Amino acid sequence: MRKYLVVCAAITLLCSLVRAQEAEDAGSGAVLSVIPRFDAGMLYDFDGKEASFSFGNTSLYTLFEGNISQNWSFSIANHWAGSDGWAGGDFHDALVDPTVSLYEIHWPLGGVEACEWNFLDWAYVTFAPGDFSFTVGKQSLLVGGWEFDDYDFDVNPLNASLMWNAFRNYQWGVAAGWDISDASALTLQAACSPYNDALSYAAQWDGSYGPYSMKWSAIGYRDYFLPQDWNFLVCLGNRFELGDVTLTLDFFNRCGDPNSIVSTVRGHTLNGSVLWAASDEWELGCKLSYNYAKDGNPYGAVLPYHFDDSFVMAGTTASWCPADDIRIQANAGYSDGLGFALLGVTYNFDIRIF
Repeated sequence: MRKYLVVCAAITLLCSLVRAQEAEDAGSGAVLSVIPRFDAGMLYDFDGKEASFSFGNTSLYTLFEGNISQNWSFSIANHWAGSDGWAGGDFHDALVDPTVSLYEIHWPLGGVEACEWNFLDWAYVTFAPGDFSFTVGKQSLLVGGWEFDDYDFDVNPLNASLMWNAFRNYQWGVAAGWDISDASALTLQAACSPYNDALSYAAQWDGSYGPYSMKWSAIGYRDYFLPQDWNFLVCLGNRFELGDVTLTLDFFNRCGDPNSIVSTVRGHTLNGSVLWAASDEWELGCKLSYNYAKDGNPYGAVLPYHFDDSFVMAGTTASWCPADDIRIQANAGYSDGLGFALLGVTYNFDIRIF
């Protein structure tokens, strides 16, 4: 906990100094958002012929972000509590009990044991003069695609791919971006690898060309068990906006394995979704994810098991926003032998700080 307070104090001090130096600049302001989400529903295990109750993505988040001046901004996101039903694949849902491990802040290059989930998702500061931007702190790796573009509290893990569930994308690092034009941007990043044991290097191209938008990225990082080898994760994210309908197609050249210490394995992941903004209050969508894990275990006795399997997820979503700060969501679908139906509500309470 003390380490976290040190991080917050350092960021707050930096923000205060910059604000003091550029107090006359326009555009300053910060908002603290407290975001509780509650889900409830049923799971049905088709293999075990067993039904169980689920808390879904019941969770508590806070998001503190804003502009310190015209060129400086910051963002801090915390995941304080959540449902443990998907983690581990046993589907025994319960709210996560606060433990010492949840309150640890693991510093860069601390090893794979330092990659366990902790309550700080990200904390970074961005300096953006003109067409360039520079970001330092804990941030999301440049995974690419559109599935990682949503906030975690807006996602039902059962309605997400294996890549989303397995990839450790929140890491410490630095990034530099260049807005080449109003339609195109290039970002380069050096950060801890998904295993937090070495550096990763990534590049991402963001483009918006009429109804078509893209997020293409490539990440290279050392293999944890074979440090002399490199893993390369490539994602091609494509989106088409046709009036009130949005079509999305993401392709990853690897697949996630939530039951392994290796966050990505040989294979591929393909995500397709359709979202219809029926009105200002209603959104309806459907999603299909195909994940193929190929048996190609190069680790020998280190990982004694082998796999050669496919994973399919198909689901529908509906969201109703009766007010700006309230969203009622429903999810139903099929996920690798598990049927699910969930109904929940998310509340976003904003507090303006300055």
